[in-house]
Amino acid sequence: MRLETSSWTDVDEASPTTALLPVGSTEQHGPHAPVGTDTFVARAIADAADRESDAESIVGPTIPVGIAPYHGNFPGTCSVSAETFRRYVRDVVESIADSSVETVVFVNGHGGNGETLSHLAREVTAGDTIDCEAYLWEWMRAVDEHVGHAGELETAVLLHLRPDDVGDPVAGDAATWADTVDGGVVRQFTDEFSENGAVGDATEASPEQGERVFETAVDALVSFLERVRSADGDEGREPGGSAQS
Repeated sequence: MRLETSSWTDVDEASPTTALLPVGSTEQHGPHAPVGTDTFVARAIADAADRESDAESIVGPTIPVGIAPYHGNFPGTCSVSAETFRRYVRDVVESIADSSVETVVFVNGHGGNGETLSHLAREVTAGDTIDCEAYLWEWMRAVDEHVGHAGELETAVLLHLRPDDVGDPVAGDAATWADTVDGGVVRQFTDEFSENGAVGDATEASPEQGERVFETAVDALVSFLERVRSADGDEGREPGGSAQS
């Protein structure tokens, strides 16, 4: 169930113990993909995992703006500082903790958020009010392929989820991130190495490929939720830390 479409009585009756909190970004994704790509994908994965998991879960409100200053030279990109992001997301988590929820899982769709979310998960869990887990951008590693940015895989997922929002796919002005990425964070402005903002060749993308990638990512998150539900924190994850798929 999704929190924003539920009444308070629905939530009270369901008494979910796990909240999935999609965290995205509003940033350029080349000339063919919407700036809300990371947000759309994170929310779709959280919704699907919520439906397929046996966990007593609810999908919380999506955080639509993250840490993306390196895309700032492109119109349409919105970004906040790491500290603003941390404080805001923490407040959301603490308000969720006032309900029946015992565990919050960040379902992150944007690499630039990862480091801050991982630290925040540990910080929140250390407070002993609620357990918090960061399921990071690296869920894409589950497909074991180069992701790029508005490249083949991201565009394929969009063609599967939101085909009407995708323009004519283009090849990026950069084939790979090369040495510009460290831990999911881009260390220079994107337009310095990709004039059109894309990394990878989106012309190879297909809806069928996107469905495969999406289902793989959902399956990986469902497996993680099962570990969170059944383990005491020492199997496949660090308590209050980050998880890799």
